[in-house]
This record gives sequence, C-alpha cells and structure tokens, in this order.
Amino acid sequence: MTNKKLKIGLIGFGVVGEGIYQVLKNTPSLDAEIVKIGIKNSSKERNAPSELFTNDVQSIINNPNINVIVELIDDDIAAYQIVKQSLLNKKAVVSANKKMIAAHQKELIELQKENNVFLLYEAAVGGSL
Repeated sequence: MTNKKLKIGLIGFGVVGEGIYQVLKNTPSLDAEIVKIGIKNSSKERNAPSELFTNDVQSIINNPNINVIVELIDDDIAAYQIVKQSLLNKKAVVSANKKMIAAHQKELIELQKENNVFLLYEAAVGGSL
C-alpha cells in the first residue's frame, strides 16, 4: 500500500472500535478517516454520527473508497469471512480476533501476499497486555 490517506471501514464499535474512532476524530494530523462503521445492533445509541453506521458489512468490504478494514468483532467465523473477503478485495486489514487468526493465519498470510496488501494482527496477540 502506498502513502495515501487511510480510508477506514471499521467493523465493530465496542470499546476498542469507539476508542479508534475517538483517536482519529481528535487527532487531525493523522492522515486517516473512518468512512463507515459496521454494527450488529442499529438501535443502540452510540457516540458518533448516525450516518457513519450500517448493518450491511458487505457495503463496507465492497466500498471502493475504503482501503483499510479494521475488524473488531468477537465472532471468529464472521471475522474470518470479513478478513478473507477484504484481502481478496485488495484492502489492507487490521484484526484483533485471536481465535480467528490462530485458526486461519497461514491462509490469510498467503492471501495478503497474493493481493499485495497488509494484514496486521498484533493486537490479537498482545491486546490484553
């Protein structure tokens, strides 16, 4: 990936997801913006503009304006599908899903190489430290 503005599709808006949103919102010097946020429960009140949220994760993964997917959900099966499809769509991915990374690391690293994008998952390893 080149030095272009990070256009982030954030999937999951729990404590970590909201923290990322707040850091990006409050640090304008970072060349990054959250384009869309995928959530499960649209009736829950959140600390971000409602137009950022969607229940349609596919619309995030397939959005040509998004070049980075940050996956922060607790469902390892859904996370695997999100990460795999994102890599196939040539989007860089950051994941904090330990179980999913442990089960699919080799395959996902191959997809990352084949599609010439980043796959970052250090948070999945040391997040609780």
